[in-house]
Amino acid sequence: MKRIILLIFFNVSFIYTNAQSFGFQIENEKDIIEIPFEIHNNFMVVQVVINNSLPLKFIFDTGAEHTILSKNIFAGILGLTYDRPIRLIGADLNQELIAHVSNNVHIKVGDAIASSQDILILSDDYFKLDEYVGLEIHGIIGADLFRNLVLKIDYKRNSIYIQRTSSFRTPKRKWKEIPVSIDKNKPYILAQATFGDRKAKIKLLIDTGASLSLLLHTNTSTDIQLPENIIQGSVGRGLGGILEGYLGRVNRLEFGGLFFNNIITNYQDVSEAISIESISNRNGILGHALISRFNVIIDYPKEKLYLLPHRRYNKGFKYDRSGLELIVSGKKLKTITVYNLIKSSPADHAGFQKGDRIISVNGIPTRFLNLKGVSKKLTKKVGKKIKVKIKRGDQIMILRFKLRDLI
Repeated sequence: MKRIILLIFFNVSFIYTNAQSFGFQIENEKDIIEIPFEIHNNFMVVQVVINNSLPLKFIFDTGAEHTILSKNIFAGILGLTYDRPIRLIGADLNQELIAHVSNNVHIKVGDAIASSQDILILSDDYFKLDEYVGLEIHGIIGADLFRNLVLKIDYKRNSIYIQRTSSFRTPKRKWKEIPVSIDKNKPYILAQATFGDRKAKIKLLIDTGASLSLLLHTNTSTDIQLPENIIQGSVGRGLGGILEGYLGRVNRLEFGGLFFNNIITNYQDVSEAISIESISNRNGILGHALISRFNVIIDYPKEKLYLLPHRRYNKGFKYDRSGLELIVSGKKLKTITVYNLIKSSPADHAGFQKGDRIISVNGIPTRFLNLKGVSKKLTKKVGKKIKVKIKRGDQIMILRFKLRDLI
C-alpha cells in the first residue's frame, strides 16, 4: 500500500471558555446511532452536514482532539462565524499555523447530531487531503464529538455505531478486552515491540486518521532502534507539510495477546522544539492500516477497548514495490503526478522524475484506475513487469521496470 498518511499533532494555545462542545447527543437511553463510512485510500470518510447546509466529506479520526473544517472557503456558505484565532503546531512539529474557533455549530453525521458544537476552521488548507485521498475532503471529525460515548467501528459493514455507556454491554465470544487510557479525548494502548534481540514497551495512539500501520518516534525511547534495512525520505503529510523520516519493519508487535510479525513501520523523531509530555508521552501511532484488521469498540468514559480480530488479522503487510510516491490534482482529481521518488528504487532506475504525470499503467488509462487503482498495481508480486506512460513537459514517454521489495 502507498504511504498516504495523515498525522495531526496539536499544541493548541487556547482553552475553551463557555464552550458548547457537547458532542453527539443520544436522546433515548437504549438508542444506538449509526454512521456509515467509506474507505478511500485507507482513510475513513463520512458525510457531514453543517448547519443544515450542503453535505461535505470529512475524515473520521480518533487521533484528532478537535473537529476541523480544513477548507475555509466553505465557512461563509455554511454560516460559520469566526471567533478568536488560535495557534497550532503542525505535524512537522515545528511550523506554527493559524486557525479560528467557530461556536454553536450544528453538525449531523449519519444519524448522529451535535446541535451546539465548537469546531476549528483552518486559515488555509494546510492538509491538502484531496491529493492523498483521491476525493475532495473538507475536514476532520475529531474525538470531541464522541468522547462521552461508546464508539464501535464495524469494518465488515462499513458502519460506526455510538451509544451511551450506561446501556452498553460487554461483548462476548471472541472479543479481546485490552487496557486503554484516554487523554485529551484520544485513546492509547501499551504494546511491546521487538527489534532484533531487544524488546521495548511502547505507548501508542489509536489513530484512524493515520493511514499507516505503525509509526514510532525514534527519540522517545533508547529501546526503539532503526532496522538495518530502511528507506529514508518522507513518511507522510500532516498539518504543516511533508514529514521526514524512515521506513522499515519491526520484527514483532504484541498487545492484548495479539501479535504481528515484520510489520511495516514509519520512524520519525519528535522535534526538540516540543516536549514529549505535550504528545501524552507516547512512543508512536497505531494507524488505520492495522486497526482496520479488527472490529473495534472504545468505551471512552470507562476507558475500555475491545477488539474482534478478523480472519487472518495478522497476515503480511503489503507495501509499494515501485518507489513512486503519487498525488492527485486537477479537475475532478483525475491527474496523478509523481511527487517523490525513493532513491535506488525500480522507478528511480527507470528514469522517473518528480512532476511526471502518469497517463496509463500497463495500458490502462489512469482516468479508469484512479489513485487507488494505480497504487494497487504497484503492490503486485515481486518481478511483475510495469509499463507506465508519462507526460513530462511536452514529451510523452514510456518507462518500464519490474517490481521488487524495497524493505
